[in-house]
Amino acid sequence: MSKSKQPRQKHVPMRTCIATGERRAKTELLRLVLTENGDIEIDLTGKLKGRGANILPTLEALELAIKKNSLVRALKIEGGLKYEQLNSLRDKFAQAIEEKSFRPKNKPVTIRVNKKDLT
Repeated sequence: MSKSKQPRQKHVPMRTCIATGERRAKTELLRLVLTENGDIEIDLTGKLKGRGANILPTLEALELAIKKNSLVRALKIEGGLKYEQLNSLRDKFAQAIEEKSFRPKNKPVTIRVNKKDLT
């Protein structure tokens, strides 16, 4: 008797949204990073150095995180966020949502051109 081998399922890293508390796959969330110089950056690659927090890629989730003060707690920001920082973060977040929806799972964009189109 031989056991049939089934393909092994790949491990999917899970993360929790700081705003809603939902557990999702790491690739479905956006990562916010507090950099060494104190700025908050949006990490689309998942490789920036610094303290990170994951959040659902919706403006509602960002507003909820700001309202609940969970963004400040998760990133351990001393003194809270200033009005200018919040506005800048909202703009960056909106751009990141657009980029993430355009390139799901950070897949490279492939443009195919027919030879006929070149002439």
